[in-house]
Amino acid sequence: MRTDPGSGARGGRRVVVVGGGPAGLTVAMELAERGFEVTVVEARALGGKARSIPVLGTGRGGRSDLPGEHGFRFFPGFYRNVTETMARIPARGGSVADRLVATTEVLYARDGERDGVVVDIAGGPATRNVEVTLRAMGRLAARTPGLSPEESAHFANRLLVFATSGRSRRDGEFENVSWWDFTAGATASEEYRRLCVIGPTRTLVAAKAESASVASIGRVQVEFWAGLLGGARHAEADRVLDAPSTEAWIGPWAAHLVGLGVRFLVGHRVTRLRTARGAVRAAVVRTPSGVVREIEADWFVCAVPAEAAVRTLGPEVCELDESLRAVDRLETDWMTGVQFFLRERTPLVHGHVIHVDSPWALTSVAQAQFWSGIDFSARYGDGTVHDCLSVDVSAWDVPGLLTGRPARECTREEVVREVWHQLTQSLRRDGRGLLSPGLVHTCFTDPAIRWPSKPGSLARNTDPLLISTAGSRRWRPKPAGKVPNLFQAGDHVDVDLNLATMEAADQSAKAAVNALLATAGSTAPECVVRGWEQPAELARLQRLDDELYAAGLPNTFDRPAPWQRDR
Repeated sequence: MRTDPGSGARGGRRVVVVGGGPAGLTVAMELAERGFEVTVVEARALGGKARSIPVLGTGRGGRSDLPGEHGFRFFPGFYRNVTETMARIPARGGSVADRLVATTEVLYARDGERDGVVVDIAGGPATRNVEVTLRAMGRLAARTPGLSPEESAHFANRLLVFATSGRSRRDGEFENVSWWDFTAGATASEEYRRLCVIGPTRTLVAAKAESASVASIGRVQVEFWAGLLGGARHAEADRVLDAPSTEAWIGPWAAHLVGLGVRFLVGHRVTRLRTARGAVRAAVVRTPSGVVREIEADWFVCAVPAEAAVRTLGPEVCELDESLRAVDRLETDWMTGVQFFLRERTPLVHGHVIHVDSPWALTSVAQAQFWSGIDFSARYGDGTVHDCLSVDVSAWDVPGLLTGRPARECTREEVVREVWHQLTQSLRRDGRGLLSPGLVHTCFTDPAIRWPSKPGSLARNTDPLLISTAGSRRWRPKPAGKVPNLFQAGDHVDVDLNLATMEAADQSAKAAVNALLATAGSTAPECVVRGWEQPAELARLQRLDDELYAAGLPNTFDRPAPWQRDR
């Protein structure tokens, strides 16, 4: 697809995109397809937090370095925008979307000599066996004696209440209530908190249940469960890439953009945006050699993460649009990965593992089983590595089992030992451990982490993850603001899905492009942005709830937690 921006376009065709992560690359692709001249300025490497990170010096005999990651990539069935973009990127005789592989199982792993429960999530909406999935969840509840039937029923009620609530309640009430309060986590059992309240928020999106908003967490929970239960609008419940992220996705994407005429300035850092007469005139850039120069353009899109946005925009822009300073009020937390490169194939389960009892809220996936067509030992490392167990660590402020200290207070070596220990505590079958220390060839941790240099100091993470705290939506910028030729993209931008995900980044990028096209008076077609497509059978209940909310009444299904009724 390539179209002209339109003969009636105002203000020229030159665009500078600041940031080369998924949001910035999506902006570049959409605009280049519409005939704009696009320059992407990226300080480090294309792909941002979604890129692969080579473990330098590990390749031998002509093999590539081992492929590290910020954390594993996964694409739930309700991701529709980012996968639509992937479907338009050529790759290996098809598209990048063709390189998505469906997982078929989820393992809920437990500690304390308890075997975990495998949940079958195989198939698409038309073929998924809902009864099999529900029976597996029933087995999980049955093997959790501390979880009462009343608690299980109440969690199901919470999902029902959110699914049947109208837009008014979600925006007005649920945006300002924490998931912790909504689920009555404070007064419930420890097992209920682990399995239903803390687990889903920490392991899926690294958000603290105590502070994350119902509007954000409820949306993901309802969509995820709809996928598990065969929702008609969902693809497979969960998908992963068939190779390391850069090899399968970011690399082909960058090559495609070059073919569309996009210019990349990698290793260049935008220090601020220079303004004049109420608009942005140039991006002030520091080159890899330290030379400072300006890049002029007609349009500018800021697609850097929330923690870098205000600093990148600079004081001149924030004086023109005071609301952009509020981005600094958004909160971030840690969700980053540890990769264990193993001497043997260790598939464990055909999908993700949720380590329910791990203090550091671990999730993991054995990746090589999904990398079809790749002989791992022949392509990467020194020839003796056969698998990569990729682990996301979400709770960095909780004491570990070995040191008694939070991960942020530990050295890199202590974190690696602790993560491996927590894995071994839960990966058991028939009372037998599935991992042994001899399996580990190499460990990789995200280079964005700056480990403590002396006792008592804290680790720092230059790539944190945005968290959607209750009431924080008012601090999120819109795709278009008061500066007429400046637009915002990234998972912190206020769009349909307010959550730190690749899907939200893609949504925001397309919304920013649409705003730019409208401002420019372009006749090029708008990007299609797909919002929450809810089942038609719920529409009537949601309209009723809008009426109830306007009258100050609760959702028709809302009930207090059974254990709170007599308090």
